[in-house]
Amino acid sequence: MLRAAAPEDLQALLDLAVSSTLFLPDETPSLRPVFEDVLTGRLGEHHRMALWSDPPGTGPAGAVYFALNDMAYRTWDLLWISVSLSHQGQGVGSQLIHFAEAQVAAAGGRMIVIDTSSKLKFDATHAFYRQRGYTEVARIPDFYADGDSKVIFAKRLTQRASGRPEKQL
Repeated sequence: MLRAAAPEDLQALLDLAVSSTLFLPDETPSLRPVFEDVLTGRLGEHHRMALWSDPPGTGPAGAVYFALNDMAYRTWDLLWISVSLSHQGQGVGSQLIHFAEAQVAAAGGRMIVIDTSSKLKFDATHAFYRQRGYTEVARIPDFYADGDSKVIFAKRLTQRASGRPEKQL
């Protein structure tokens, strides 16, 4: 079951970050203030977080956080997607990314951009994005740390205008 994340989900979302195996327990303190700001609405309506509970009423099996990028025209960033290890490979991540894409499209978004790490533990994540139509568009060497590059994926949700600039909203 997919639903909007709420402030009372904070600790469960932090636990999910660790149970996905993509974050270490000592990395969650940097997530806490961001999640708090999203869950309380301090970042505004264009910052959205949803979670998947299976079965309903249980803790999250997965979550997605995406936001409008104020520096680009109708471009959104998928900032975080996580699925618990026990639910990986069961379609939860696909449901979450499809939900984000539908929400972005409904809001008039034309593109989604994802930043991720080049660490080996993210290879399956990169494959997941590619299988869903995202293309690696850039790689910044040693961005996060020596030997840990930033890998940027993107997916257009709308067709390019035929030779004319897109109409501003």
